[in-house]
Amino acid sequence: MKRSTNPIFPGGIPGPVISLLVILLWGFISLTYGVANAQTKNLASNPHTNQDKLSLAAGLCVTRAQVLFQNGEVSHAISLLEEFKKKKAATHYYIHFLLGNYYLSLNQNQNAILCFQASVQQNPAFCAGWLNLAKSLYESGFFSRAGFAFENGYKTSEIPKPIHLYYAGICHFQADDPQKALAVFESFIQAHPDKICLEWKESLVNILFSLERYSQALPILEELAAKTRERKKKWQEILLYQYLNLKMEKKALAFTRFLTRTDPLEPKWWKALCQIHLNNNQLKQGVSALVIYGYLTPMTHEELMLAGDLYLGLEVPVKAVRFYQTAIKETWTPSQVLKISQACAMAHEPDKALAWIEKGLDIAKDIKLLRLKARILYRQKKYARAADAYECLVEALLTPPVGKPDPKTLGQAWLMLGYAALNQNPQDQDRLDRAHKAFSKAAAFKSQKKSTRAALGQIKIFEIHTIQQENTYAKKTIKK
Repeated sequence: MKRSTNPIFPGGIPGPVISLLVILLWGFISLTYGVANAQTKNLASNPHTNQDKLSLAAGLCVTRAQVLFQNGEVSHAISLLEEFKKKKAATHYYIHFLLGNYYLSLNQNQNAILCFQASVQQNPAFCAGWLNLAKSLYESGFFSRAGFAFENGYKTSEIPKPIHLYYAGICHFQADDPQKALAVFESFIQAHPDKICLEWKESLVNILFSLERYSQALPILEELAAKTRERKKKWQEILLYQYLNLKMEKKALAFTRFLTRTDPLEPKWWKALCQIHLNNNQLKQGVSALVIYGYLTPMTHEELMLAGDLYLGLEVPVKAVRFYQTAIKETWTPSQVLKISQACAMAHEPDKALAWIEKGLDIAKDIKLLRLKARILYRQKKYARAADAYECLVEALLTPPVGKPDPKTLGQAWLMLGYAALNQNPQDQDRLDRAHKAFSKAAAFKSQKKSTRAALGQIKIFEIHTIQQENTYAKKTIKK
């Protein structure tokens, strides 16, 4: 069965199928032995009902052996029957069958298999022999042969019992032959359409899954999800997964809405509803479902970050900040710090954004954090600090591992450094030199030539104005 990377079901298709098969198979072992033993008792009282009657000597031997068996002397009963077999050239099929039962009671399965095989070889129409042969083969791990033995047990029964055909299908499945198992199940359904119970349909779903016939399994899954009791939620989960896996978005959405209405306290349905809405690019509905999910169960770090991302995408930065802060209480990465800093800036809390940026920069000189810091400072009209931040950004862009940055990014950084320096306090003596240098660097980039030409012209005007002011001041000083 294929596994999935679906975020709702990261471990693949959830379900109780494999464990269920094990339970069923253990159940049928004891049940089959009981059925076969009941038939054994009938044969003991009337051994010639199916074929040739026992000879007088054979009948006496069988009677003595059964007395020994009932008294707990199983080994003596086996020895008695084995001695009788050695003396007789042709042994009655019932002797082999009885001997097989005694070996089976001692868990000597290999000997039991040989005896049951001899029994059905002599009488191929002997149902009890086929059934106990199936049990012995299964317990010895010969699942395929056990499946065929169950099929023969079904065919030779006076009244064919569906359960024997069901066991045959399960054995073939255990033998890694799902195609044969499905063929047996299809024969079973055709012969006994009203006899297949929900528990058996669970096994049929598993067989279909192993053959990757997911669409064929869908109607059965829908019935199991609606009618089962103990494993109802598991089958609902599997059905929902199949809707998603088969790209049946409308059915998946309708079913998930049904689940959230009928079982509103189950977190996984709300998480599934969130994913379906997000797949349809319905961010508002998706985040609403995710928030309800968070009320029902503690959200993981990834889920909290997702909620923050969704609110940020919806331009609700205050709520985004709240989820981000919850997610990164103790440790954080530069990318996470960038998100919460952006949210703080959008929420008109620049100082809070800058505080987070500094925490991120303590970890690494992250390009995006440096750029955001410079932008925030520039918007706050803290031009000297903004110029320092842009200088740090340029330095980071030119330092390995960046090495060769995007020309547009580097040119923009030089340009904004020039503007920040130009807008510094006029009393700063080096502001024009700093701005001129930055604009000159920016001019080397094609994308910034037009802007830098205008900025450099503005610097010349400033310089001329400054010279005129200085000359005027000098003339006044001379007159005095």
